[in-house]
Amino acid sequence: MRRVLFAIASVLFACASAKAESCQRFVGSTMKGHREVPANWRTDYPAVYPDPNDKQAWERFNFVAQPVEYMDAVLKGARDSFGLKDRRLVGTGQEPWWVSEWLDYGTSGREPRMGLTKERGPNPGDLSQTSAGGYQVWAVGFYNRPGAAILGDIFAEPCNPSLPVALKFPADTASVKFLFTDASTNDVAYLKGAPEFDAIIDAAGSGSDSRPVVQRSLRTLHLLQVDIAVKDPRATDTGWVFGTFAWVGPPKGDNLFDNLVPVSLQWGNDPGVYNTSLRETWVNLDLRNITFGWASRPTMGFMGRANGPADNVRSSCLSCHAAARTPRSSLGILGSGFNMAEIWDSTKVKIHVDTWFQNIKGGHLFQPAEPAASALDYSLQLEAAMFRMCRACEAGDLSGPTPTVCRSSGSYKRPMCHAPMSDSAGKEILELSPPPRQ
Repeated sequence: MRRVLFAIASVLFACASAKAESCQRFVGSTMKGHREVPANWRTDYPAVYPDPNDKQAWERFNFVAQPVEYMDAVLKGARDSFGLKDRRLVGTGQEPWWVSEWLDYGTSGREPRMGLTKERGPNPGDLSQTSAGGYQVWAVGFYNRPGAAILGDIFAEPCNPSLPVALKFPADTASVKFLFTDASTNDVAYLKGAPEFDAIIDAAGSGSDSRPVVQRSLRTLHLLQVDIAVKDPRATDTGWVFGTFAWVGPPKGDNLFDNLVPVSLQWGNDPGVYNTSLRETWVNLDLRNITFGWASRPTMGFMGRANGPADNVRSSCLSCHAAARTPRSSLGILGSGFNMAEIWDSTKVKIHVDTWFQNIKGGHLFQPAEPAASALDYSLQLEAAMFRMCRACEAGDLSGPTPTVCRSSGSYKRPMCHAPMSDSAGKEILELSPPPRQ
């Protein structure tokens, strides 16, 4: 009898803990207002945390000595869950991967067909030696069951998310992110034959610039890269292992996952290393002169650190995400301030490395001298989600009480969200949201 009561209580707890609906007081979703049937990614977050002692496929491999095998083991979970159908990225319907709430607002907010958000637009020479500027990158990221359980806690009240001061994702959290570009395959030769997807995005030539959502139109994208991240206790300096794959032609196999080539893997930022003598990064040197190896992109990330083709050569996978916090620090996220022509200036390199390439553990804060409502344990998704939700409140697209995190972070301090705005110019400014990573 006791077991029966426990089972009933567990079911009731699960029902109470799982998020059933998005915020009903929010009217500004960028997923709506088009004739397209919107993507239906999972937000029915797990109510129970998985057993941390469960064995994961990647745990069989040492990421330092076996980076390719480690990366392939992580990617297999996505390979079994996602595919291409009707020029869309789709899941099985029961894929064990979930997305974050509150990324469907503002000029970088989700488009409806695949739920893509706008990312940093590559600079000339980022994607290839001949790639021009003005190309766009759009992406959608997912968390596995352990990570999604954290999202379930955070978004239990979707109109008023709850963030701890020091967020820590549990061990075995994994994230996978698909990145797409409108770059011409004439400019980026390794994308010739890459699978094509349709999405409602900004006009050609927009790059990182934000455009009003109403100006978006249906355009063709190619799969460019797939990023992975794993909360792995063996990465003792940061707690995380980040990696990236690139789609490299010619087409073979399923023309999707079979063409994904490991580019790089990183388990630390190599603080205090001001040259290419890195210990916490692996880069696939077979991709020299394909994804890196020319004047504007001599390495994938800064001084040889890990990164993907879509990413900022002045940064690295871990460095970019280590800055995740709400609100952002006054430094923001690493942009284009470092002149790559000055890579030989040891003084400037030292300042850059000391500022941006620290090993930060979960629960610890980037730029700790500046107060924050929450350190976000490398989750730029959550940083962008909180920023956009608070902007929606300020613009009147979220009604009712101001979310607690908006007040505690100083993003919007009034007790109630703003009334719907009639000032279209003012509202347009508030809807302006920069791509989540620079």
